[in-house]
Amino acid sequence: MPCSDGKEWQERKHVRHPDFFEEARNVLILLSADGAALWQNKAGVFPIYFQVLNLPPELRSKYEYMEVYGIIAGQHPANPQLLFGKLVDELVKLWEEGFTCWDAYANEEVLLRVMLFGIIMDYKGAVEAASVMNVGAYAGCLKCKIWGTYSKLMHKMVYMFCKQDPEGTTIREG
Repeated sequence: MPCSDGKEWQERKHVRHPDFFEEARNVLILLSADGAALWQNKAGVFPIYFQVLNLPPELRSKYEYMEVYGIIAGQHPANPQLLFGKLVDELVKLWEEGFTCWDAYANEEVLLRVMLFGIIMDYKGAVEAASVMNVGAYAGCLKCKIWGTYSKLMHKMVYMFCKQDPEGTTIREG
């Protein structure tokens, strides 16, 4: 079962990594991480889990088919670089070296690889994982690193619209 049922994905998936998709048993995963407040005092948990995208769409999001990587007590991890650094190391190893697995149907041992297909996080989780300034900071844009200004009228930080030019430098528009 492909990781996506869309026509565009079916046409483009062999372009970047054709060797990965030659083995239909290789694993495509989706990472999801998001904090959740459980009590009024804002104490909560930060679960990190994977969905296996090789499964049919009706099974992917069921709890029994998800793989939990970790659960951190508190609203966000104290040291996200330590947590996500270890995760990245493991994912790189699974991508480059793979792992051996017994295929009972084919009655053989196979070498499988894992591809991280996507990441789902809210904005606050993404900035914490990337170890950059958070929402409301003067440098709050993840893409272009523009500086914001505090709007007394709106009582919050605002960021001017920006875009990347072909040379990769930031152009401010406002």
